[in-house]
Amino acid sequence: MTTPPLVRLLIADSSENRANEIDSILRNAGIPTRPEYCADLSQAIESAPDHFDLMFCSAGFDNLDQLLPQLRERQPELAIIVVDPSADAAQLTRGMALGATDVVFEDDAERLLYVVQRELHHVCQRTHFSQTRKALRESEQRCELLLASATAAIAYVHEGMHIYANDDYIRIFGCDSADDVLGVPLLDLIDPSFADEFKAHMKAYASEANQTSFAFKGCMVSGEPVTGQMTLSPAEYDGEHCTQVLLKCRRETDLATLTEQEPEPPMLTTRADERAVEAHNGHVVTRYNDSASFIDQVELAHSAPDASSTGSMLVVEIDDFDSLQVEHGLDATEHVVEEVAVSLRAEIGSSVMSRIANHRFAIAAMGSEAGGDIMAETLREAVEGALFEIEGKTVRRTITIGAAAVDDLGKLKDALNLAFRTLISARTAGKNNSVHWPSVKALAADEDEGNLSAEQRRILRLVNDAIENDSFVLLFQPIISLRGDADEHYEVFLRLADEKGRRLPPDQFLNLAIENGVAGKIDRWVILQSIKLLSVHRSKGHNTRLTINLTSNSLTDPEFTHWLAVAIKAARLPSDAVIFQIAEPDAAAHVRQAREFVQGLKSMHCRSSLRHFGTTENPFETLRHIAVEFVKLDGGHVLDLDNDTERRDALTKMIKQLQSQGKLTVIPMVESATVLSALWQAGANYIQGHYLQEPSTEMNYDFTADD
Repeated sequence: MTTPPLVRLLIADSSENRANEIDSILRNAGIPTRPEYCADLSQAIESAPDHFDLMFCSAGFDNLDQLLPQLRERQPELAIIVVDPSADAAQLTRGMALGATDVVFEDDAERLLYVVQRELHHVCQRTHFSQTRKALRESEQRCELLLASATAAIAYVHEGMHIYANDDYIRIFGCDSADDVLGVPLLDLIDPSFADEFKAHMKAYASEANQTSFAFKGCMVSGEPVTGQMTLSPAEYDGEHCTQVLLKCRRETDLATLTEQEPEPPMLTTRADERAVEAHNGHVVTRYNDSASFIDQVELAHSAPDASSTGSMLVVEIDDFDSLQVEHGLDATEHVVEEVAVSLRAEIGSSVMSRIANHRFAIAAMGSEAGGDIMAETLREAVEGALFEIEGKTVRRTITIGAAAVDDLGKLKDALNLAFRTLISARTAGKNNSVHWPSVKALAADEDEGNLSAEQRRILRLVNDAIENDSFVLLFQPIISLRGDADEHYEVFLRLADEKGRRLPPDQFLNLAIENGVAGKIDRWVILQSIKLLSVHRSKGHNTRLTINLTSNSLTDPEFTHWLAVAIKAARLPSDAVIFQIAEPDAAAHVRQAREFVQGLKSMHCRSSLRHFGTTENPFETLRHIAVEFVKLDGGHVLDLDNDTERRDALTKMIKQLQSQGKLTVIPMVESATVLSALWQAGANYIQGHYLQEPSTEMNYDFTADD
């Protein structure tokens, strides 16, 4: 079953522990979530706009009978799952009668997961249906406009009769209006001498139902002959399956005026035909396309029902192009543009590319396994390493790239504009550069703080107060070696205390801080406090090292590495005492920045780690670009490890593959001796989990007990 890449989750429960348990069940099953918690159902109704994918609601609310129907009325599409602690079968009917999508018992985690997977599949289906319906409406509108304005002669024929003809088609046969053609058999417009041959072509087309082209002879209403090329292809018009008729022809009187020295030029009907002819002749497309034509081209290329609606949009600019033109002239630099296009085309596979300005190209990589940042870096390196010839002289060129994620095929224009704005941002940072923006939605969240709810603003105030008043809480969980490493090793975790002193896990505040650009300050606070505590702990004779997690805000901050070098030097710690850990999804979204950050750590003789490994579609592709020393697998790989031999074999294979690349593996969420034994047999280097020790405010684990 398909599920959203990130599940936007709303949990209404008076017990925060129960809410966290539900979120943990989903995460342990490999379902990534972005949860929000509400302590009462009234608050949930106010906080449940249509951007949530799934909602859990406790059956213990006193006002459930009144409020759940209100919630269902306001959110008819929202999947609402009632969690009942009573295990009473009668509650199933009661909950669903009130408007719940389903009811699960609190102690039945297995059924809860089945229900969640089913409802998330429904969410994806509804989203896909909505996108398809929207795309269909837009395609129908574009088709009507294109048919009306097309320079090609086009008609649609159903059961041999004309049901539509555009102006060019009508003029070819000398008719005054469409009424003169509609309802007329196509055969009536064919020259009698060609009728038998035409019927044979039609019969062959009907049996194969594939596009076919042939030379034909027709006649105008005046009796004047018409000759040319006719192309028949399957189509649909106004909900009817029919045949599209495309004509490229001249009247005989026009042909008589042509000489043998003046051959007929190819009859190109659309820009797509021009591109096809150029591709057939071995030329890369370097004529200009406006952005609207490019977007039409992308939509046409991905109009199939199973085509991907997500991907990346890139705008590529040749650096110092004006200087190149001044130095070598317009004609010579045009040759360079063509060669750059060849280099780009060689790297993008089936992605759609178009030249949208004098020295700019647009590329739409829909459904590509490589993220926009990976593709941008690949293109940048390809052009940087290429040699170009101008009038016998070898020159080198570089490019700057802006990339943006496409999360909806209906928002290609927004993604193209965002990629261009990102290009401008990349250009200000220097030539031979690339910058990637996660998505149009991320931009909207970044630019429109007015959309923050009162709860989100409250949490941001808590975050800022915690930074200013040093009121965050640091927890330490031991990382145990299974291969004889005697050093003490902890991972640092962060908690935020609210107004009532309750500790909030990162899921409740960190994503919001990242989206609003505050997480970089949190990272710096965590680093300073962690190395301060580590220095004190090591002064007592402990050979301890820490793994510190960083957010994408720090990863993309060009000043962060310099600040970190100063902080490490000031702490007077050994360079291997601290390991800095980034998330695989962040690294995949910011490949160049992640690679440069890891290289910067190596220059400081510090080590790095990649956490949540295995959550993206192609994790080893990301790892190929980022030379970390440690890899911490995502907890979803450990789920049900003691009972599922297939999962255990897959995990062992992944561990071996990582170790063959020189990586030290860390496996989290060890919750039982059985799992520990399985990981030892699988060859894991390090483990951590509640079975060993829960995160604690003290670094007090007895590592000698494991010797």
